[in-house]
Amino acid sequence: MSTFRSPAIRPAPTQFSGTMRAIHWATALLMIAVLVLAWIIPEGRGNGGVLLMLHKAVGVLILALTAARLVVRRMSRLPDDDNEAPWIETAAARATHVLLYAILLVMPLSGYISEAARGNAVSLFGLFDIPALVPVSSTLRSIAWTMHEAGQLAVYVVIGLHAAASVFHLLVRQDGVMARMWPGAARLRLPAIHPAAR
Repeated sequence: MSTFRSPAIRPAPTQFSGTMRAIHWATALLMIAVLVLAWIIPEGRGNGGVLLMLHKAVGVLILALTAARLVVRRMSRLPDDDNEAPWIETAAARATHVLLYAILLVMPLSGYISEAARGNAVSLFGLFDIPALVPVSSTLRSIAWTMHEAGQLAVYVVIGLHAAASVFHLLVRQDGVMARMWPGAARLRLPAIHPAAR
């Protein structure tokens, strides 16, 4: 008589997949690059030259990586949430991640649309052009550009919150949350910070 055995349930991974981590850090580096380029581009349309072309091209890469990340995330097993964290921290972390994904999609999309609505293609580092896929429209261009300009503040706030939370988990909570996205995670645990040592 054979006995039925239920399949073993694998525990959740302690880290995000290598692909997710690679995309995460590649996106972080590209975000630094796109922000630096935005700061140093001369004021006024038509004055950016190579810097403006690079800014647009890096934005396209960020959009492509974000889309790929969402697909990989959907197909991957993810680490569990920290069950010991207060519910408010978990809720804030989830909200920040949603806003971060929204920014990574909306900012490059609005930048592309504002350019495409003028009838312009977007050059990807001079290798090839991404054609204008939206109709020429001053109204659409104005809406997209307004969103792109207004979104800059959201970029600084949300990325700042994300970075601050990472540092908090690494140095104060020391709960291993940062290790889920960091290569060589075992080296991330630091000596505990005790009140008497402050």
